Amino acid sequence: MSPVGLGQNTTGAAGARIAALDGVRGMMMILVLISHYFAEIANGLHFLGFGWYAVQMFFILSGFLIGRLIIERKDHVNFFSVFVMRRVCRTFPSYMISIVLIFGVLWIFRNETWTHFTAEFPLWSYLTFTQNIFMAMTGDVGAYWAAPSWTLALEEQLYIVLPLVFFLAPRRSWLRIFIAIALVALVLRTLIFTTGIVGETWGLVMLPARGDVLVAGVIAAVVYKERLVDLARYDLLLRLAPLVMMCTCIVIALIDPSQRLFNIVGPFLIAFGFACFLLAVVRGAPEAKRFEGRFLRFMGDISYCVYLTHLMVLGLMHGLILHAKPSLGGIDQWLVTVAALPVAVALGWAMTTLIESPLTSYGRSWKWSDRKTGSDLAHQGARP
Repeated sequence: MSPVGLGQNTTGAAGARIAALDGVRGMMMILVLISHYFAEIANGLHFLGFGWYAVQMFFILSGFLIGRLIIERKDHVNFFSVFVMRRVCRTFPSYMISIVLIFGVLWIFRNETWTHFTAEFPLWSYLTFTQNIFMAMTGDVGAYWAAPSWTLALEEQLYIVLPLVFFLAPRRSWLRIFIAIALVALVLRTLIFTTGIVGETWGLVMLPARGDVLVAGVIAAVVYKERLVDLARYDLLLRLAPLVMMCTCIVIALIDPSQRLFNIVGPFLIAFGFACFLLAVVRGAPEAKRFEGRFLRFMGDISYCVYLTHLMVLGLMHGLILHAKPSLGGIDQWLVTVAALPVAVALGWAMTTLIESPLTSYGRSWKWSDRKTGSDLAHQGARP
């Protein structure tokens, strides 16, 4: 549910930015806002709850961009130092400040009923990206204002494992390994939801069981960068796949009220449908133009900070104005919810401008060395 991996240049060839991917990211952020503000809320319009699909697309985009970056840059002798510094500068400051801000506001209003949640995880779990473990153990999301951050935990955990696969496995085995990870995730979710060996939340928020969603974008990156398939022959299929997969998931959700089948196969189907869509976009499919508008790209640019703080904005405004948790049961609640939208966007823009962009720029000042693996290693990790 996170745009975290999207701070890298969205490129086809190294260095050539693809504006449509910024727009895709922006559209997904809009879907998350609509879902969280108007669907996944008391008395909400549940038919607007398409945020789940946006979450999957965030994962796909993240996997694709990080996977592509590693493939392009892995042979530089200072890969690890530059990769880590850029990722830390891109993700950590905005995330840490958002978490501290959320917990600070909750502490200030700790005596108000609208700041109380059924389960509360320790602050250190969020600061160490382990809150998804607490979610799995309790079956709860913890402090709801910080609930989206579990996706950051998954992605940070992925970033630890992903480079190791690319560096330790033979190049010819990359695709098979990532496909195997996706299939193992599907099997794990099947076991979790059919046998009850652990709570069902384990199948939704833990890395092994969500591996298919996280590596689908990586698989797309491998196929794209390694030219393993003549994608020109499958352009129409790539464009149709997401529609077919989405419709299939909707049908599954309708025929299975328990949602178990949906939770087992839905992420797998959507992951690879959206991975196909991503490949279509980077190949310049006609619909890519629809995502190049200025507003969508603006929303894409600020999406990370909006994503981290938008639930706090909604909860705080309802609490301060109506002294209650968010709901859409009355006209006053609707007005506050609608008013929270521009506030969330404004806060996201301010944080992006003041925190994320400057530190991301600093991270990018750590340049990739001209030296490749096998050459003089004396300059490894050095900044030119």
